[in-house]
Amino acid sequence: MAITGNFPLFLYKIGKRMNARIFLLLLIILITGAYAQETITEEQLLLNGYVDNSGKVLLTGYATPESLSYMHFLNGTQYTFDNNTNQLYAVTDMLTSKSADTWSLNFSLDGYYSDYSLNFYLPSGSEVTRFEIQPELNYQFQVKQDSLIVSIQGYRVVSPWVKVDYKLPADVPGQSKSPVTSLLPVSLIIVLTAGVIFVFYRHRMKRRTVIPEKRGFQDQEINVIHETIPETKEIQITGEMQKVIDTLSDKEKAIVSLLLKNGGSATQADIRYETGIPKSSLTGIINALKRKNIIKKREYGRRNIIELSEWFLS
Repeated sequence: MAITGNFPLFLYKIGKRMNARIFLLLLIILITGAYAQETITEEQLLLNGYVDNSGKVLLTGYATPESLSYMHFLNGTQYTFDNNTNQLYAVTDMLTSKSADTWSLNFSLDGYYSDYSLNFYLPSGSEVTRFEIQPELNYQFQVKQDSLIVSIQGYRVVSPWVKVDYKLPADVPGQSKSPVTSLLPVSLIIVLTAGVIFVFYRHRMKRRTVIPEKRGFQDQEINVIHETIPETKEIQITGEMQKVIDTLSDKEKAIVSLLLKNGGSATQADIRYETGIPKSSLTGIINALKRKNIIKKREYGRRNIIELSEWFLS
């Protein structure tokens, strides 16, 4: 009878202990869940994408380092990322595809983004035929400087994605069905570039052979000799070039500006003297421009010749 009488009390104590354990377990789950929610990596993305007529996309802007692992289109693509400023610069053709006369731009990422902002600049005269976007995102279309801009924004979104189908005008260069005519612009650029380089070198060699012979003459006579030498034709900046230039630093802009004024090329020594950039930092800036596919560097004797790339000029 004594055992029987104490049995409800025994069950009560076990139940009380079990409730305490369950309560403690629930409390641990809640705390862990709250902590996990607070420690979820909140990525941030602020990018501009400039799409050219061939489907290549120039991406510039800012992203958190962790978000790079979600950008699968960067695999096999040359890009630069500054860990100090979180600035991204990439040129890729992995974001677009073409079927018949319709281009498709797909941009999708994994991860969680507390701040998500994209601006895609489609080629001049583009006509959007289909537009799909994650419902949590906001978007806006606008025309600015002959470009159709698709702006996408979102806050606290998971795995954002957007797809844009568009068509280019029929008279856009590079859209002709004839392979011969499609190569004409590229061939013209190559010929013009070769001509500019030839004139530049001829100009440089003439300066080196004529001026030393006139060292004993007055400055006025030397100036007359300079005036008889044909000047290199300055390259006009197009809208697409300006978009690329706007993404550069001040020193990078100074180098590109000098190359444009000199017809597309200059020696590394001339760049140092004309821009005033110290020799210690000039090499690093030139290498950065090479990685961005804006310039090329080649050796000519003991001199380094810096040239604007065909991609930038086209």
